[in-house]
Amino acid sequence: MTKESFLRGAVILAAASTLSRLVGIAYIIVLPRLISDQGMGLFQLVKPLHYLAAVLAIGGMPVAVSKLIAEKAAQGRVQGLKQVFRSAVTIMSCTGLGVALSLILGARFFAAAFARDLTLQPIIAILGPACFFLALSAAWRGFFQGLQYMTPTAVSQVVDQLVRVSVSLYLGLRLRPRGIEFAVSGLAWGSVLGEFVGWLVLVAYYLGRKRALLDKIKKSSADTPEHPWDLFRNLFSLAVPVVVVTILWPIMQLADSVLIPVRMEFAGYSPDAVRQGLGHLGMALAISQLPNIITVALSTSLIPAVSEAWALGNKKMVRRRAGKALRIVLIFGLPAFTFLYFLAQPLALVLFGYPQVGAPLRILAAGSVTLGLIQAATGILQGLGKMNIPVRNLFLGVVLKFSLNYILVAHPAWGVLGAAWSTVAAWTVVALLNLAAVWRRIGLMLPLSKGVLKPLFSAFATAIFSYYLQDTLARWWPLAAAAFFSGALGLSLYFLLLVMGGSLQKKDLDSIPLVGPCLGSFLQTWGFLHS
Repeated sequence: MTKESFLRGAVILAAASTLSRLVGIAYIIVLPRLISDQGMGLFQLVKPLHYLAAVLAIGGMPVAVSKLIAEKAAQGRVQGLKQVFRSAVTIMSCTGLGVALSLILGARFFAAAFARDLTLQPIIAILGPACFFLALSAAWRGFFQGLQYMTPTAVSQVVDQLVRVSVSLYLGLRLRPRGIEFAVSGLAWGSVLGEFVGWLVLVAYYLGRKRALLDKIKKSSADTPEHPWDLFRNLFSLAVPVVVVTILWPIMQLADSVLIPVRMEFAGYSPDAVRQGLGHLGMALAISQLPNIITVALSTSLIPAVSEAWALGNKKMVRRRAGKALRIVLIFGLPAFTFLYFLAQPLALVLFGYPQVGAPLRILAAGSVTLGLIQAATGILQGLGKMNIPVRNLFLGVVLKFSLNYILVAHPAWGVLGAAWSTVAAWTVVALLNLAAVWRRIGLMLPLSKGVLKPLFSAFATAIFSYYLQDTLARWWPLAAAAFFSGALGLSLYFLLLVMGGSLQKKDLDSIPLVGPCLGSFLQTWGFLHS
């Protein structure tokens, strides 16, 4: 039990996220059948507000705490590290309690102002305690991530999701006979219990393993505590830009919740059609963002890894770690984009039973690449201490999203498809701006051939192969079996093309716990894999 390497930590987080997302996908598949597409519309209306409240509750502190703890660990300042953690717990307790009380006492106002639907009032109030426990968890996650020990975060994430989904489905099923609104309130109670149990897991890890982690740090003679006000000022100077970035994300989503009903009604859509459209868009967004599991994990792991290298003055290490992260983003993002684009319709039908979801999903497929690049580049910039750059770039993306939503959603032939197009356009602009900022500061990070062109060719070739294979098999097999088999075979072919072309090497596979070294040795023995 030591600090994990940059890529190994990312793989651990990604594995946990994959398991959580698989549970979440099963949940989102069952959910429309439990609460109908109108219930999904209500669920989609409250999601941006819940996300905004969660962002305010944690206040950007996990990133700030992770960065400062990584720097102090690199410098051998254990007392300063402990001081950072104690300050984070104090701040998180206050912000979490403040947000929880705001949601409970202001539920009616938020339901009327943000969603224009008073039936959401009890649901919003229930989410208050969930935000409190989320804020407490944030301090402990920042502590472990700063020490580059990602296992506690991964375990708590999986436990949180399992509790959340099981409780939500149970309560949703029990409350459904009383109406859709009561069923959706059951989902909110699932969030409360999930966050609470996830926090307990982190506390248990802290009590059991704190001493072993801190004993491995090489102590420095200059380990003196900071003045409390200096530490608070340092934490907030790092956290505030992160807060703004994370607030801008739900604000971008609010462009859908606020503008879609207004602009679709302007275009002549009925209220039921608006709710259904929001539900279809929400389902498409859930699937389109599934491939970004690895990039969220990379971003989380990058911040302390880059902070450590930057604190030691090792620019070469920073460039190497940044290049690895961006290469992994493209290796995972490009096939996700092509597979979601070509297989959007059968996936929508198999997963949700609503073929209408396929149209926005095909548009949003490009986000598998652009959103991943945004997340990885933001992690690099935050690790470098350039907190304001992602804020500026994302703000420009939000302005573009609102502008395009206002124009495109009101077009009678487009409706929610206009919102999907505006989302893709905004993500693309932000990704390009973030990458340009990283390139200016640390230079060239990614080889064009192995890093971009070969994965792109492999992704398109295997996606087209999977599309025609699925189309052929669907004549004799059930659609779900045809889609699953063709997708699995296509991804296997993609993996082999990458290792044969040198885009994926043995050192990359060695970063995967348990199976990676064995798989790498097997492929190298048979001449597929370069060392």
